[in-house]
Amino acid sequence: MSTNLQIRSVDESLAAAAKAEAARRRLSLSDYLKELIEKDLQANSITARRERLFAEIRANPPIVGLTAEDTAAAVAQAREEMGLS
Repeated sequence: MSTNLQIRSVDESLAAAAKAEAARRRLSLSDYLKELIEKDLQANSITARRERLFAEIRANPPIVGLTAEDTAAAVAQAREEMGLS
């Protein structure tokens, strides 16, 4: 089953750019926008975000000599800076 969506109050230059890009790709504007929505939802899924986070963690070497107390102090400082303590 499908449903109709409507986008209102789109700036004319943005609408023109979207139409031009759709034409360049030989797609209807509707198909182009559906493709954009699908790609955005896939890129921002929980699985994709988790994979990016794990990749970032793997890219950073472990800190040697870090104690549990150091970690607790850093968490406490971060909470204080965010106004959570």
